[in-house]
Amino acid sequence: MTFKANTLGRFIADLMNKTGYTNRSLATAAGVSESAVRNLLKYGVELDAKDPDARTLSRIADALNVDALRLFRLAGYIPPLPAAHSPRGDYLADVFDQLPPEKQEAVLGVIEAMAPSPQQRTAVRAMRDDANNPLAGLDLSFPGILRLMANQLILHYDMSEPVDVSRIESDAEVLQNKWDNLPSSTQERVKALIRQKLSLDYDPTMVDEQWRR
Repeated sequence: MTFKANTLGRFIADLMNKTGYTNRSLATAAGVSESAVRNLLKYGVELDAKDPDARTLSRIADALNVDALRLFRLAGYIPPLPAAHSPRGDYLADVFDQLPPEKQEAVLGVIEAMAPSPQQRTAVRAMRDDANNPLAGLDLSFPGILRLMANQLILHYDMSEPVDVSRIESDAEVLQNKWDNLPSSTQERVKALIRQKLSLDYDPTMVDEQWRR
């Protein structure tokens, strides 16, 4: 089957229509509440939909016989398939990752010299100075990076409740880095975001504003 829906809600609705599931029958087959199914159908379609937890997505994927990664991408738990950049940008990123360290350094030197803003030049310089650190130069307080870390940990530990943040281990890998290597302030922000995402009153529209304070 080919599905063209580009939001989680529409994608699941499309699958349900093709497989004959109702809200109630899908909830029963997946072992989740009917309200969870209703929320999934609203996700990406209505602003008041809450972020679904990883366990619900996995169970729904099993019931609908669809790759769970597709649901995780549509829910924002893992990065989307490469599409945000131009085809040329995606191709060059792959080429860069295949270059030996000395050639990557040469490319970064050119990028640093030609970067359009001082902030970008500073970030690239930090990457060059600490080439073995995959997070060097990145702003770890940036909401998008915090969400990516939180979603990666939620998925890895199959978290479903706010208290599950206590399960994060010191050697857990987050964006190709060890959890213990992250600044304590970043760890606390990520844990706070996980608690919010797994709480009943989580409002995703408020996250970016919170980290600006």
